[in-house]
Amino acid sequence: MNVNPQRYLKALFLACQNSARASLGRKNVTLVKKSVDDVLQLEGDYDAVVICLGSKIDFLPGLTGKLPLRTCRGVITHLQLHESAMGSYPECGPSILSDAWLAVQGPRNLHMGSTWEWQSRNYSSDVSAEEASRALAELLPKASAVYPEIDKWEFAGARAGLRAMPPVTSHGSLPLLGCVNQLIGAAASGGSCKFWVFGGLGSRGLLYHGWLGKLMANAVLCCKEELIPFELTTWKKNSQ
Repeated sequence: MNVNPQRYLKALFLACQNSARASLGRKNVTLVKKSVDDVLQLEGDYDAVVICLGSKIDFLPGLTGKLPLRTCRGVITHLQLHESAMGSYPECGPSILSDAWLAVQGPRNLHMGSTWEWQSRNYSSDVSAEEASRALAELLPKASAVYPEIDKWEFAGARAGLRAMPPVTSHGSLPLLGCVNQLIGAAASGGSCKFWVFGGLGSRGLLYHGWLGKLMANAVLCCKEELIPFELTTWKKNSQ
């Protein structure tokens, strides 16, 4: 199954709006786009602030260098099969998850990924010709092991992104959730948790983000960090 992240997020927001409308005015969902220099600027505007910026969370003043995230740049290549080429990807053929994954967009159109450049802090989506060439050299041999016909396909472009991977612990690589009032220097009001972090979901975050979101929402609404499984908050012991 392929998931288009932008379409998915738009649909998720629409679902939230529909849920709010079904509440007969008891709830309201509003999208506000604004730039802030410091997350503390939001302190007086909201009852709670959940910070979920992916890899850019480490560039946010107040949290820079304070979260045990491992940044990793990945390049995804776009391949097409020329009209004159014989054959095509099987009409009912699945996308493939292996050392190099193939996200099939059609019989002559697919995406191949992804590279792993650890410790990179380059979050630009632009990919130079040199970087694209390196990505192809790395990915094509892996992809051909599961789909030999990939050698007939032509390069049609590339884009990149920066991952925010969680640390490796005795429990595995687990996301980072929890209250970060102390980390960012927020004023404590009656011991309440106002600022929260939701990050480090890793490459499989799509599988369990909904469940984690419910855990986080419940903890935020109840203002009780202990409602989050301790395995997801133990990272704070080494960050404070």
